[in-house]
Amino acid sequence: MGRKPGDSPLGTSRRWWSLWLLAAALAALAILAVACGKEEKKEATPTVAKTAAATPAKTAVAATPSAKGPLKIGLLLSYTGDLSDFGAPEEKAARMAVDEINAAGGVLGQPIQVATGDDATDPSQGVSEATRLVNVEHVDALIGALASGVTLPVAESVTGPNHILQISHASTSPALTTAKDNDFLFRTTISDAAQGVVLAKVAVDAGIKSACTMYINNAYGQGLSNIFAENFQKAGGTVTAQVPHESNQATYASELDKCTAGNPDALVAPAYPQSARVFLREAVEAGKVKKFLFTDGTQSPDMFDAIGWQPFDGMKGTAATNLTVAAGTAFENAYTAKYGPLPAVPYLREIYDAVYLIALAAEKAGSTDSTAMRDAIRDVANPPGDVINPGTDGFKTAVQKLQAGTDINYDGASGPVDLDKSGDVVVGAIGVWHVDAANKKLPTDQVYKVDLSTNTVTLAQ
Repeated sequence: MGRKPGDSPLGTSRRWWSLWLLAAALAALAILAVACGKEEKKEATPTVAKTAAATPAKTAVAATPSAKGPLKIGLLLSYTGDLSDFGAPEEKAARMAVDEINAAGGVLGQPIQVATGDDATDPSQGVSEATRLVNVEHVDALIGALASGVTLPVAESVTGPNHILQISHASTSPALTTAKDNDFLFRTTISDAAQGVVLAKVAVDAGIKSACTMYINNAYGQGLSNIFAENFQKAGGTVTAQVPHESNQATYASELDKCTAGNPDALVAPAYPQSARVFLREAVEAGKVKKFLFTDGTQSPDMFDAIGWQPFDGMKGTAATNLTVAAGTAFENAYTAKYGPLPAVPYLREIYDAVYLIALAAEKAGSTDSTAMRDAIRDVANPPGDVINPGTDGFKTAVQKLQAGTDINYDGASGPVDLDKSGDVVVGAIGVWHVDAANKKLPTDQVYKVDLSTNTVTLAQ
């Protein structure tokens, strides 16, 4: 082909040179794009592989600190109100467990933190304080409350809906078994399905033919009153009345009149100390009834100090207690060494065990996420597995076993804490105690082992 007029060899050369440079640039960009694509694939491959490898190996990273930070436990207790006698000593038992675990290296390599709330033995304040602990303190798990009438609304309106693991160490109402809690509520004390049976037996053994009950108007009082009445009547006794009462009244004269109208042999008091100290004094002063039966709620030396020991000398009561186990003896020795004489209130060992169960569940899950701990708690509490006891050395051993993929079965200071599908302890103990006016003590005389899975009651000591 010939040149166009006016073309010069130099102009032609320049145009071809420009075209060649453009082609070279496009080729370089294409090569760079391919190279970058290969580099991206090269980087992506290990990332996918790491994620896939990490998923099934959760147990292997149990000792790594959780991304959520240190385990934080809320203690919802009664420092004021009807059960104020119990709050401070039970906090001490919980903090002793925390100190022992932290001395072992903490949970997932970090020390446990604690936040407290006072429920004042009042459902409204309990819900408010639980909400604060969850939303403001950002606790990962909650221990409490003492009163069933507080624990139930907290579980159904705060911890259950917010997916926060909750363990009550002292709430005994059978109503907790069927609580609408999304399976986030557990307890380390046995249900009053056990205490009511033993309380009826104590009444029969004491020769009591008829009784009335003055019960605190909540899930605890009503549940225990009903179970006592059912079993007492099965044994041939007569229940003349079951009378509810509210907290913090100046007088209970009207309720006492209703309770004693049928002239019962005894008044049974499934109640709390602050209220009971008022109506028990009124009952004695009015001479309305001569015999009384008490429960765990009225197992309070402070209450008897306030109303006088002598009128109740020798009278009996029942309370959830503990089987004789080596871990229980070790707990008593450690508590006494740390704080002084062991107070005569129930549920110290149960709150201590609750701390250990939460800590072990976090180690098992490899996380302080509350749902993850909930899903792991039965695994660490129930057989099969190597038996683990509390204490610094026991916790260290448990962590080592969990990291090795070994199943564990925690047996605590209160005894076995095997948890059923409802979160209830299935094996427990009910103690029979009496009022020792001369020494101003409430010693336990007998302990019955109760297995709710088989509905058997046997004398343990």
